[in-house]
Amino acid sequence: MSSGTTTDFSRVSRRLPLLIIGVAIAALLAYSEEIHQQVVRTIDLAEPVIRSLPILGTVIFVLLAALSAILVFFSGLLLVPIGIEVWGPTGCFLLLWGGWFLGGVMTYSIGRHFGRPVVLRMLSAEKMARYENRIPPASSFVAATLTQLALPSDISGYFFGLLGYRARVYLGSLALAELPYAFGTVFLGNAFVERQYVLLIAAAMLGILVLAVLWARSR
Repeated sequence: MSSGTTTDFSRVSRRLPLLIIGVAIAALLAYSEEIHQQVVRTIDLAEPVIRSLPILGTVIFVLLAALSAILVFFSGLLLVPIGIEVWGPTGCFLLLWGGWFLGGVMTYSIGRHFGRPVVLRMLSAEKMARYENRIPPASSFVAATLTQLALPSDISGYFFGLLGYRARVYLGSLALAELPYAFGTVFLGNAFVERQYVLLIAAAMLGILVLAVLWARSR
């Protein structure tokens, strides 16, 4: 086995326990009556505010989702239960996917037009060194899609811009790569709200299968 294959395998092997731990935590939180009720109360407080200002609420939701695709420390997962309650699973999925796509456009534009000095202000030097060599230099749609499926979305866009990927290749692969993550996030969010433990476990198994396929493709 080559060193490159070993490195790819180690990346996937690190992701598998993290995925299982994440779903297990979600299941435990849903199982806890007190924590679950606190989440429900938060949703109950936010829902009437958003419904009273539907356009502004939609814009804010999309912008916050975009922000989660730009800033490493900000997660859009907290938005999902509220989005599901206000717009339903389908509406929340479309808005979340649209927000993440917008965030990807912004990170790509920063890398493409402002270059390394500005990207270094958004990402640490350690993250730059860790991810820069993982973006394939060739402007291949398949390679770009697989890369975005494997790497964090709040990081990869900067490097696609730095490498000068053609906009249509990046945007097409971005739109495709964000679909399963948006669907999975809304699926898990709905399972959490409804306290559907079987679905949470099934999602973990599906995630493991997807990661295994990505690993096989990376080889």
